[in-house]
Amino acid sequence: MIGLAARSLAARWTGFAGSTAAIALGVAVCAVAGLSLAAAHTGPGEPPRWYQNPDVVVAGPGGPAPGIALPAGDRGYLPPRIADRLATVDGVRHVVVDRAAYARLDGAAEAHPWSAARVHPYTLAAGRPPAVDGEVAVAAPTRHRPGDRVTVDTAGGPLSLTVSGVLASGAPPALYLTDAAAARLAGGRVAAVALWGSGDAAALAARVRAALAGEPRLRVLTGDGRRAAEPDPDAGLLTAATALLGEAAAVAAVVSAFTVGGAFAVTAQRRRREFALLRTAGATPRQVRRLVLGEALGAAVAGGLIGCALGVVAAPPFAHWLGRSGLAPSGFTARFAVWPLAAAFALGLVAALAGAWAAARRAARTRPVEALREAALDRRAMTPVRWVAGAVCLAGVVPLAPLLRAPEGAAYLLLVVLLLVSAAALLAPALAPPLVRLPGAAARGPALVLARWSAGGRRTAPAATPVLMTVALAGATLAGTATLSASQAATVRDHVTAPVVVTPAGPAPLSPAVTAAARGTPGVAGALPVKQAFAFDRDGGTVRQRPAWYLDGPAAAGTLRLPVATGSLDGLTGDTVAVTRSVAGAHGWTVGSHAALWLGDGAAVRLRVVATLHDRLGLPTVLLPWRLAAAHSALPVPDAVYIGLSGGGTRDALRAAVAPLGGTVVPTGTYLSTVDAEFDRLARLALLAIVGMAVLYTGVSIANSQVMAVAARAGELAALRLAGATPGQVRRIVAAEAVLAGAAGVLLAAAVTAATLAVVAAGLGPVATRVSVAVPWPPLAVTCAACVAIAALAGLATAHRPAAGVRP
Repeated sequence: MIGLAARSLAARWTGFAGSTAAIALGVAVCAVAGLSLAAAHTGPGEPPRWYQNPDVVVAGPGGPAPGIALPAGDRGYLPPRIADRLATVDGVRHVVVDRAAYARLDGAAEAHPWSAARVHPYTLAAGRPPAVDGEVAVAAPTRHRPGDRVTVDTAGGPLSLTVSGVLASGAPPALYLTDAAAARLAGGRVAAVALWGSGDAAALAARVRAALAGEPRLRVLTGDGRRAAEPDPDAGLLTAATALLGEAAAVAAVVSAFTVGGAFAVTAQRRRREFALLRTAGATPRQVRRLVLGEALGAAVAGGLIGCALGVVAAPPFAHWLGRSGLAPSGFTARFAVWPLAAAFALGLVAALAGAWAAARRAARTRPVEALREAALDRRAMTPVRWVAGAVCLAGVVPLAPLLRAPEGAAYLLLVVLLLVSAAALLAPALAPPLVRLPGAAARGPALVLARWSAGGRRTAPAATPVLMTVALAGATLAGTATLSASQAATVRDHVTAPVVVTPAGPAPLSPAVTAAARGTPGVAGALPVKQAFAFDRDGGTVRQRPAWYLDGPAAAGTLRLPVATGSLDGLTGDTVAVTRSVAGAHGWTVGSHAALWLGDGAAVRLRVVATLHDRLGLPTVLLPWRLAAAHSALPVPDAVYIGLSGGGTRDALRAAVAPLGGTVVPTGTYLSTVDAEFDRLARLALLAIVGMAVLYTGVSIANSQVMAVAARAGELAALRLAGATPGQVRRIVAAEAVLAGAAGVLLAAAVTAATLAVVAAGLGPVATRVSVAVPWPPLAVTCAACVAIAALAGLATAHRPAAGVRP
């Protein structure tokens, strides 16, 4: 049967080429996503920039639990007593206790003790180390010289210091104070402990781990792993890129498997009479199955190898685009790795064989008498399996609707779209033929009428499915994401009463002194500093990351209309917290009880609940008092300060007060619009990264399916020529069939998009003040027109030769 399969493929080279192309493109899409995901997961693999010299670095917790990382830019801190314990470990020659405090001057953002300068190579370019508490050594390049007076922005306010020296090194820019001054500025917190040993670093690390057996959350780092003790401003982007590429890989895998499997199933169905003839010639059912699976295996291997090669070529430009777009760290690139290619190849192989297996079983059951039938397709358009699978996909959407309210609602939206698209594709053989009659009802002329009846048959679903998947993936995700974003923006606007907001005037964050300056401005009724952060809680056996705000609870009422359900935000001071009702209900917390949380530095805290709030889209689920920001955040400065103005307050006076501190005054509407616009830009780019490759693949599949379908009908088109049809009439029939099938796919996609919006509206209704449905009509119209045009042009190109090559 292998020889027969080879001869069959040679005779049907067009179908084989189409199947191989479908597999190659599917494998390429999965390989691109997989190679980029592998690069994001492993990280850049760079050596340490700060802790270059120590043999071993002991760092604080990297997260509240294994596998849960701290927010980008934050670091975990060590208990102060740990340094004394480490000094007694056998083989430790020298210990440096490194502290890091927020301090901004020129390009430096942290202050460290002078003793920590030895953790990396350096030279004193000018002056001397700081000797007294009022002195500071600054990093080169700098315009300051020894003896200059400088004002350093710190969490406690501006600090006037004298430059004692200028230090040159390859480490990140920093300020260096005396050890005592750095300890006070850091609030006693220890960022890391650096150790030098007298022997092998690995052996020293093993002894250190044994000494810290009672502190499992502390990390003992050596080699390039020492980089993990340094705050990485790109860590958040790398984490986001990992999640984004994981979703892109999942979408690519689902779409590729569905498309490849469907292509093989349709190909086998169209060969039903051929299989019947083989059965008439004496072939056994087992031989027929081997024939179908052998052909699929040949196409899968060839397509898989081509797809892997295409993926290796296309992955670096795709990863580079992610970096340029701000969806990944600058300079992000994909690197060659075996496992993503192996996984993509295996997926193409499994999808092809799975699609061919079902067709092979049905082909093996073909009776010899069926060779006399006229139909090239199976008489039964829908099988029980398709009905059940379609119903399961539709039912799976129901429990996902409430999850759209979560901060990761966009990820659940993608799952909703995939389920609805899968359901529509599975049910397409039953839904597509009737839909053809809607746009084809006005058909006039023999060619168009014939096209209408031909497209209304069972061959409609295979031609309409790629159009359905392309338009639905683009339309439902775009419309659903736009609706999520618009509803969130509307809800946030309804809860902000401040007329103006103070924001950073440049790339540097706001000074901590901005709030005091604003409050001291005549006519300012209230100034509320707000910093976005994350808090963590354990829900059952799962640690969950919750969006949080640090703010001044008693001052919140003057600028925000927060939906308090019980308690009062006036008590949000000290070691307290306010949480939404969903979080409180998950733990049984009430006003007056204590909540167990982890904050941004990984510190475990018990905070008294002073209020619960109604859940609202776009608002945080945890509110923390502003005092805790200084103790548990590496950057304890506000992201923005919401300003309430009294009757005589003027924006000019406020602007003059905050401008020297790096702040600017903008209307609240403008600020929220800017935030929304940036969020929308990133969301659109992320959506393009996730579904863009899949949509491109399904778009190519439209042409591929039309080429295969028309090539399979070469005999039928030639018969039309023999019956008297002109080449132009044949081409019009093919084009009209393609347009009608594409229109059916567009109508199915419209139904998927409408269903998606209905699910989004139902999910967001309880947490949004109003659900703002947003449909991006221009890109949807372009997508629909492009899909129908691709189908028509591909059909015409393939129909030209058989239509013109037969003479009556």
